[in-house]
Amino acid sequence: MIDLVKVYGWRFGKKFTAVKRTCAGIKQGECFGLLGINGSGKSTTFKMLTGEISMTDGNAFVNNYSVIKQLSAVHRNLGYCPQFDALDSLLTAREHLFLYARLRGINRKNIPFVS
Repeated sequence: MIDLVKVYGWRFGKKFTAVKRTCAGIKQGECFGLLGINGSGKSTTFKMLTGEISMTDGNAFVNNYSVIKQLSAVHRNLGYCPQFDALDSLLTAREHLFLYARLRGINRKNIPFVS
């Protein structure tokens, strides 16, 4: 991560900076956890690393793949375990499988054959 920044729109009359110039380097194969108090930007940082939300500034690389320019390659090289269950109560089991298969880059026509 190189100077990762996330600024949200106006809050209480000013812009809200959730992540401010965060930098880190993690070696290939390492298991990494990010600790901090509530509201310190941990979830926001991982949402940027997975492409769930955009970065305001900075960049991140996974095995030399840019999160901004090569997100599909990043997804193939990154494991992520979110804080909460990654299931949506509005989706069926089949819809969840389809969603996560697409997120992993599996072609639509091949999804019914994935076991």
